[in-house]
Amino acid sequence: MIANFFVKIFPYIFILSFIYFEFSPVYFYDNELIKPFLSFLVVYSWICHDVNRFRPLWLLIFGLFYDFLKDGIVGITPLFFIILSHMQQKKSETLISFDFKETWIKFIIFLILYFIIIYLCNYFFENSNYNFKKNIFSLILTILLFPIFFSLIEKLTIRFGRYDN
Repeated sequence: MIANFFVKIFPYIFILSFIYFEFSPVYFYDNELIKPFLSFLVVYSWICHDVNRFRPLWLLIFGLFYDFLKDGIVGITPLFFIILSHMQQKKSETLISFDFKETWIKFIIFLILYFIIIYLCNYFFENSNYNFKKNIFSLILTILLFPIFFSLIEKLTIRFGRYDN
């Protein structure tokens, strides 16, 4: 019974802890650390592999937690996650396909779209200085790390899917 509970709650704890540990080094280094959008990558991968597990309420919680720790405009990330989840539920070929190159290209398009939206919101609504060069490097690093994390999440989904059924 405890193992079944752990299997059901593991993805949620994994994502929340991943978001927290992604942002914890930033506070020690005064936001000078270059970090990829790994939490976005992990949530995107979970949405691709197991869209039924994450209801919009959970995506809202993940996105708000991410935005609060990011210290920017709150609400853009959960809206983006919910839109991605809706797209994946309505048409399964939107985010993931049989060819990994095509999946990777789709991820790059959605990540660049997310990056542009965040940049425009920071440009128009915040007076803070947006470090464009650091964020471009983070974007490139995220794109390069996508295959590793996508395959890791795929293996975790398969492993916990067997226990869940």
